Amino acid sequence: MSVSSVLAVAAEGGGDGTLLGLAMVGGGLALGGGAIGAAIADGLVGSAMIQGVARQPEAAGRLNTTMFLIIGLAEGMYFINLAFMALFVFVTGAA
Repeated sequence: MSVSSVLAVAAEGGGDGTLLGLAMVGGGLALGGGAIGAAIADGLVGSAMIQGVARQPEAAGRLNTTMFLIIGLAEGMYFINLAFMALFVFVTGAA
């Protein structure tokens, strides 16, 4: 199915469920990509925290604060992906 035919089905506002199926696939890809990105970011930040504490144990408090701030930002990006996934699915009439 080409992009122009998908856009034509979307313009008609109907179809045989193809648009809904494509919205579900797009939402799943957005959510999966966001989850993978957040997991990689959390792992890298945790690794850097462990290395930093191993080098300078007295800086553990400052590093801990920075680690949680960065993990929060990475997880925030995941929740933005979750919002876009909900937009893809609910705007097409899945729910």
